Amino acid sequence: MTGFGAGEAAAGGDPAPVERLKAALEAAGWMGLTERQLAAKTGLPPATVPEGLSQLSLRAPLRRMGRGLWVLGKYAEDPSARTGIPGPDDYVSRFSRECSLLPEPYVGDIQFRGNEERPVHRWWPYVQGFSAGFVDRVLERFGAGPGTRVLDPFCGSGTVLVQARLRGCAAFGVERMPIAALAVRAKSHWEASPEDLGRWARDVVRLAREGPLAPAPFLSRLHDQFSREALDSLRRLKAQLWEVPEGPLRDLLTVAFASILVPSSQLKRAPCLGYARKPPVPGGRPFQEFLGAVGRIQEDLRWLASFRERWGPPPVLWAEDAREVKVPAGSMDLAITSPPYVNGMDYVMNYKLELTWLDMTRSYEELSRLKESMVTCDNVSRRAVAEHRPAPDVAEEPWIRDVVAALRESLRGKEGYRRRDMAELVRRYFDDMYAVLGRVHEALRPGGHFVVVNGDSLMAGVYIPSDLLLARLARLRGFRVVRFEPARSRRSGQRRTFRLRESICTLRKEAGG
Repeated sequence: MTGFGAGEAAAGGDPAPVERLKAALEAAGWMGLTERQLAAKTGLPPATVPEGLSQLSLRAPLRRMGRGLWVLGKYAEDPSARTGIPGPDDYVSRFSRECSLLPEPYVGDIQFRGNEERPVHRWWPYVQGFSAGFVDRVLERFGAGPGTRVLDPFCGSGTVLVQARLRGCAAFGVERMPIAALAVRAKSHWEASPEDLGRWARDVVRLAREGPLAPAPFLSRLHDQFSREALDSLRRLKAQLWEVPEGPLRDLLTVAFASILVPSSQLKRAPCLGYARKPPVPGGRPFQEFLGAVGRIQEDLRWLASFRERWGPPPVLWAEDAREVKVPAGSMDLAITSPPYVNGMDYVMNYKLELTWLDMTRSYEELSRLKESMVTCDNVSRRAVAEHRPAPDVAEEPWIRDVVAALRESLRGKEGYRRRDMAELVRRYFDDMYAVLGRVHEALRPGGHFVVVNGDSLMAGVYIPSDLLLARLARLRGFRVVRFEPARSRRSGQRRTFRLRESICTLRKEAGG
């Protein structure tokens, strides 16, 4: 093994390569370094770094954290213990004292996975959604039923809207991402005839088997994402689908088509879109998947028809920006949502298959513009972050100010970190959410409640109590925090040993607010 013999010196009298790796990791401390960063810092050829790390692990405790970070064992504990930055327990204790309430652990599932076999929710899988059972419990807690007006400012694929309508409520949602808005629209077509839907689906498939090819989406790696046979079948399906007259049946067929794109590809979404190890999808599979998806919708339409007298009115959807939408003031009794998290799922890129196959975006430039029109994620352009001017209330909020300062300090010692502007990006995220909180506060009647599911984050080695920070911003908007429920423990993607949480925060608009 060249260059990694014990005690072997590098050219020019430098320490042996293993010692250089150890010295670089010592200097990085709890921040850690990726293999690429180690190669750059030590001057070692990138191909030799893995072997060097293997040999270093025989001499010193070495840990590989999330996202490929290597850290010496003595630095692998909670970063806040080494940096003096407050950790999760510290923040919860301070928050509880400020709000004069104790955390109440929530027992039950809050994740979407419970929806995968539930009627209507299963029409289009949306892995970032939350549990229909959780929404039911919230609606029951507040006695929601006929006459109750329920709002979700980030309605995603419509979990809140569907459950509210099932209880007889009037449901309202805001959703900027076109594919999610389409799913919500389709999930409101409960009066559609399952027989007519089945006839149209069979005709689409019959004509598609020997029909023309629709133009392929513009995605550069399309032929890596689909076998040639599956790609041609999907293009033929799309060509016939676009011949269906616009209306409820076309919406339902389009959502069925959208739901089969990932199963017909060489990709998976768990939760981010990525490549999967599976055999090439044969050309006939997309036709079978499509008819199967339509069959499930037919089953659910028949189930819905069995208690039609209990439905609420069709939901109202604003396909707009939650930061700017004008919901009539004082018109809502209850709001329930789970906003984008600060660690920033890139929803646009995660659903690029659906967005491009359905002609909702026609270029990478349009994908970028859509992303920049939504609440900030950590994949937004540096230009958009640089041009942003922070809201004074957010910039001066003490906890946010501390987090931003800690991120700036942390990044000074983190050469090669993927976002040198992370501090500004995080502040922009809270600016965006401050605007949404203002819209929801205006929309609720006095005494109305806002239930928010959110999670905290670890970014660049700095702990960010996002759920608590949103609650503090809500107080600035005139809400009172009436309940805080830690709901689920999870692990940081950056550092698997660091435990994070998801929580439920209940806010109330005070009378006269």
